[in-house]
Amino acid sequence: MVINSFQPATALGDVSDPVQLVQLSIGATAALLDHLQHHTISRLLYTSSAAVYGDSVECRETDRPRAAGLHAGLKVANEDLVARIGRHRGFPVTLVRLFNMYGGDDRFSIISKIVDAARHGHSLTLINEGNAIRDFVHIDDVVRAYTALMDTEASLDVVNVASGVGVSVKGLLDALAVRGRLVETHSLTRDEIRVSTANVERLSRLVDVASFQRAIDWVVAEVGR
Repeated sequence: MVINSFQPATALGDVSDPVQLVQLSIGATAALLDHLQHHTISRLLYTSSAAVYGDSVECRETDRPRAAGLHAGLKVANEDLVARIGRHRGFPVTLVRLFNMYGGDDRFSIISKIVDAARHGHSLTLINEGNAIRDFVHIDDVVRAYTALMDTEASLDVVNVASGVGVSVKGLLDALAVRGRLVETHSLTRDEIRVSTANVERLSRLVDVASFQRAIDWVVAEVGR
């Protein structure tokens, strides 16, 4: 399993050092792949991102990538590099396109910030009024998915890891509001992907996606604790 956390999420647009940016994003992956040639590899999982799809209400693994922005473009480049090396060296590769993860020790996701704001009365900064729709997937379900991917004998070149359910940040806040937990917000206007939700048919062959935690239920339960 390869996870390339090449840049803090708050610095994904930082191009002040382009040489370092490329080295950390693609160079580090290339160095690891070069090292792996000295080892027997039964399967390689590369953690990519839903960002490679761009705007889509039902992202399918067979869709052509439509990366919007530098970060997503680098993810696509890494996917291509890993897949090509796998074919060249004869080991199977699965590109895992992970959607919006939350839970566990998470302190960065918008869901963690919603919970923190609701619990402590903090103001929450939204992008575009929180109207963008995302497919949130809990870390525990991500672990289940990865375990299934490592155990399966099936040949999967690409697989989405997601809940298959889309919800907006505004929808999460509304769910709290009807339960009397109002969160003060202010909004910034920025370009962003409007809708990003996954088709999870492939993942459903390996794990019971229908049993995955729903973000609205989780947020309501966490704030009420």
